[in-house]
Amino acid sequence: MTVSRTAGALAALAGLLAALLVTALVTGVVALPSGGTPGTSDGGASSVEDAGTTGLPASTLDGSAEAAPAAPQDGEVTVELLDAVPAVARPGDSVALTARVTNGRDTALEGADVDLGVHWRPVSSRDDLAAWAEDDSTTVAAEQLSEPVDRIAPGKSTRVRLTLQVDILDLGSDAAWGPREMSLAVMADGTPLDVLHTFLLFAPDGATPDPVGVSVVAPVTGPPVDALDAEAYASDLAGLTADGGRLAALADAGTPSGASPGVSLAADPALVAAASASADTATAAWATRLTDGSAPDVAALPAFDPDLGALAHADLSAGETAAATGADAVLPGPWQTPEAWDITLAWPQGRPDVATMAAARAASVDHVLVSDGLSPRAGAAASARTAVATPSGKVSALVADEQLSDVVAGITTDADATPTETAQRLLADTALLAMQQGAAGDEGQAGVHVLAALPRGWTPDVAALHQVLEALDAADWSDVVPLAETIDTPATDTPRADLPDNDVDDAELAPSAVRALADAHRSVTSFATVAADPVELAGSVQRSLALPLAVAYRDDPEARDTAVSSAVARADDLRQGITVADRDTVTLISDSGDLPVLVRNDLDVDATVTVVLRPDDPRLKVETRPTVVIPAGQSSNVPVQVRAIGSGNVEIEVEVLAPSGASVAEPADFAVRVRAGWETVGTAVVAAAIGVLFVAGIWRTVRRGRSPRRTTGEVVGPVVEPPTPPAGIPTAATPGADTPPVPEPAAPAESPAPTAPTAPPENDRA
Repeated sequence: MTVSRTAGALAALAGLLAALLVTALVTGVVALPSGGTPGTSDGGASSVEDAGTTGLPASTLDGSAEAAPAAPQDGEVTVELLDAVPAVARPGDSVALTARVTNGRDTALEGADVDLGVHWRPVSSRDDLAAWAEDDSTTVAAEQLSEPVDRIAPGKSTRVRLTLQVDILDLGSDAAWGPREMSLAVMADGTPLDVLHTFLLFAPDGATPDPVGVSVVAPVTGPPVDALDAEAYASDLAGLTADGGRLAALADAGTPSGASPGVSLAADPALVAAASASADTATAAWATRLTDGSAPDVAALPAFDPDLGALAHADLSAGETAAATGADAVLPGPWQTPEAWDITLAWPQGRPDVATMAAARAASVDHVLVSDGLSPRAGAAASARTAVATPSGKVSALVADEQLSDVVAGITTDADATPTETAQRLLADTALLAMQQGAAGDEGQAGVHVLAALPRGWTPDVAALHQVLEALDAADWSDVVPLAETIDTPATDTPRADLPDNDVDDAELAPSAVRALADAHRSVTSFATVAADPVELAGSVQRSLALPLAVAYRDDPEARDTAVSSAVARADDLRQGITVADRDTVTLISDSGDLPVLVRNDLDVDATVTVVLRPDDPRLKVETRPTVVIPAGQSSNVPVQVRAIGSGNVEIEVEVLAPSGASVAEPADFAVRVRAGWETVGTAVVAAAIGVLFVAGIWRTVRRGRSPRRTTGEVVGPVVEPPTPPAGIPTAATPGADTPPVPEPAAPAESPAPTAPTAPPENDRA
């Protein structure tokens, strides 16, 4: 259309007069109470006071509950849009609008009107659409309809219904498809008291473009975990998962309701694991809802939701980053990430830089969700999925649409906009996206899928959220789809805004603290290999080292510093569980032998270690590196075989190694006096001495002969002296005499009793 805005306004005014007459004759009602029956407010005929608990009139939104009235603003009069039927207008339609006016003044509001304004020209860009929706001024669209509002008491609300005949806009069947700027203004004495900016959706028959896929994803993350105060964390978790709690609301939001498909969830596995093990029945039931399919579209975040920006700016290696973001291997309890959570997402806080994207690549996740940045240039319609180049390679990125994200994030229990206002805004926005993808032609981005990402800590108004998503899904030009469907859309090469190379956020954990945690984690992981089950030994310590890296700690830096110190101290304590006992100087006099090393295991599990001796002098060579199992809470002497090459004093360092090769005990040392060959010389000397003594003994025995006084130990009878032969008879003593043989005495028949020897005669003694 080429007519001027003024001409259009005159034509609209003429149509307005006719429409008013038709409306009055057909409906007979100008302002109705919410129940649909005429009523009064303080005697007025055009409005009814709103108690704040009535239901929303039936509409194409099919809302199950009306948004609660906004709290009256002191000294302010406000207007809200509660309903628009139909949500999408076509030629010949009548659009019924229900507005609510609230009087926050301490005096009654009298003589006010509600003016409805609609521009005939369609909004052509998303920037213009955002500018109109976010304009807080009293600018109004071309006035099409005005309805009086009778007296409203202080602190009270009233609803007013206005019916707009679309044809009075003179759009025609050949008018451009798309949203129009629309305003609702509360006027008193020609002065606007409050103006609401919204949109009229107009779609000529047969003009609807191909639908745009819209995914809405919300992070399911909890408060920071205090490893030293498990009870406080359990209490916080119980409050969040109870009815009305944030996490309970997120589970409700992810559960389809009626025609609403629900939102996709990106859950922290550590949070769900802790909830699953909770003694609180409501908390455990909440965890079950996220794992049993009640919330059908769930992706997995890295465990404990680590701050990728802090990791990226600490100059960690890819391996260290992977270790810091892989804490799901030591989740508390037996809980494991469900197989249905087959999509893994890294979700940096705020606008990421290239370094952060590289850190996400090192974390080995499937995709990186970018909630701020990488927007398409020149307002082009582009699917959420794209690729980002980093020094370590390309990363698959899911880029959130910032405008859609901001609008959906406003659907909270204290929202400034009603569900109808939010739905009209989203319908207008997605209509422009659909128009842009259609205008691109065959070379454009047909089948565009966009993403709305919600902030951490978001608590939705579940009823309002489902109402808005249902309206969005019911439109011809938009479909609410799971995150997996958006991920399956091919990446686009649409030019996008660049990311900074390195942009450090002041809220991040300091690089020195990140490196301290990474060093402790690496040491503990290597140390834990002494146990048959490393997770049993070091799992809790590894979890404590992951906790301070959580994004949730950004809001409490003092508690985060305490968590860092505590975690590093726990890691140090664990590594003190194996020690080597001190010992005095050892003297080694042999060419080879065993040097015993006393190793103490103060851990709660048996430890497998290897003892290594490192002499500082080649005179002593270590022959073995024994590997032993030391029982929990006990000490063991470990013999190490050595060989002496030469004599001298040698200092030996004792090192105890884990199966991983890491040192698991503080190095100890002792001195060895090596006296090689002393054992051989000493043995020879002793042997020679024994030989001399032996020979001397033999010589002495031979020299002395057999003594007559020596006895053989046999029992013999008394000695009988032979008789003295007569004179002249030779005896054996006479030389040359033949000595006759002396016959053997016959054995007596009986052994005579021994008798005392007889004393010889006196002459014999002489």
